[in-house]
Amino acid sequence: MTDAAYSNAIKGALWMLGASICYVSSATLTRYLAGSYPTFELAFLRCFVAVIVLTPLILRGNLSQLKTTAFPLHCVRAVLTYISILLWFYATEKIPVGDFFAIQFVSPLFTIAVAAILLREKVSAKSWLAALIGFLGVMVIIRPGYIPVSLGVIAALGTAAAYAFVNTCIKVLSRNDSPMVMTFYVNVLVLVLAVIPAYLTWKMPIVADWPILIAVALFATLAQFCVASSISLADARVVQPTNFLRMPIAAAMGFMVFGEFPDLWTWFGAVIIFGAAWYAIQQGKKK
Repeated sequence: MTDAAYSNAIKGALWMLGASICYVSSATLTRYLAGSYPTFELAFLRCFVAVIVLTPLILRGNLSQLKTTAFPLHCVRAVLTYISILLWFYATEKIPVGDFFAIQFVSPLFTIAVAAILLREKVSAKSWLAALIGFLGVMVIIRPGYIPVSLGVIAALGTAAAYAFVNTCIKVLSRNDSPMVMTFYVNVLVLVLAVIPAYLTWKMPIVADWPILIAVALFATLAQFCVASSISLADARVVQPTNFLRMPIAAAMGFMVFGEFPDLWTWFGAVIIFGAAWYAIQQGKKK
């Protein structure tokens, strides 16, 4: 690895760490609201605030930067992102924050499958075995048959799968578009998708909740920018291990805010998924 590549890998890992902190903060605040507002409304507000914040930044620069040769892919990413946002908000309202992020560890393993299918990347038998072991780790966490598999758990798995597709789109888009442009486009396009469902389910927030709702949106927007910046600097397989810091961060926030702490099975399953994903990433580096 050259000095420049090593430097980009470090920067990419730091951006991904920032994304982890922001995502956990957004999820914790969403759970704090305890389902007080419809999921469609939360998705709309998230993107509305993001567009308000990003528009002045875009206008300060050269508007020519918004030119893109991959607008259809931006649209695909927006649809996938909207689905992932809805699943994200639903899951974080229904299950403990620590459990949610433990399940999210399977996202890099989903990414292997997505890259193999859509980008036709060669994936070794060892990587597929790692993906299978990682999925078994998810089964340890949710323990189907022993505890009810709730819609919240299914939504958490759906979020991980959707973000695997989103991250693949980001990697392709980052070849020509900047992180700022990618973040702006996805929020504008998702806002268009979200406006009608939000209108039909709207519940006017009370004054005391506005700061929390705005913070949820700001943390989520910053997390998007951090992920785009991270993946544009280095391969996903290099920066993804930093994502595993979400588990202790989420456990700490969940304990401090809600008095929740992941049980032994959750930690055990998370370790299995972590080990499987790490092994798969190491296999990817050998290519």
